[in-house]
Amino acid sequence: MKNGEHCQFRVKIEKAMNMYLFSLFIHITGISIAGGTTFISFLVNRRFWKAYGTNRVKALTLVELSSRFPRITGLGIGLLILSGMYIMFLTKGAFGEQLWFRIKIVLVVLVIIFNIVINILEKRVKGMVTAEVDAGMIRRKITNYYLLQLFLFLTIFVLGVFKFN
Repeated sequence: MKNGEHCQFRVKIEKAMNMYLFSLFIHITGISIAGGTTFISFLVNRRFWKAYGTNRVKALTLVELSSRFPRITGLGIGLLILSGMYIMFLTKGAFGEQLWFRIKIVLVVLVIIFNIVINILEKRVKGMVTAEVDAGMIRRKITNYYLLQLFLFLTIFVLGVFKFN
């Protein structure tokens, strides 16, 4: 390999590495946005249930506040998926055969499903605020979904960092 060819090859490798690192940054940002927003949603949900029995106006305000959270979570998941697909493209599918990656994909799909379910349940809660309804069952469901989703995000983080095989 001539010196000029070596320099061109090196520049290509450096560009690919920069794109990989940028994609990895976007990937981590996406999972952080989605996981962080889910955590905040969980905290707001807990505050809602404290206010639900005593102050319906405050409870309705909290429902209105949290109504935008699923979109933000969806944005984070979108960044996660798009950057993950680009990382797979850059690495020519190197991670696709590894067990940790396959588990991570299943968990991401579960997070998407849980986000949809939580969104549906919280829309029901909005209607409950003005009516006199015993909401014990829906409260338990929402809390359990949040806890499970937070556990899934934690597991996705651990798999992404340690890359178990």
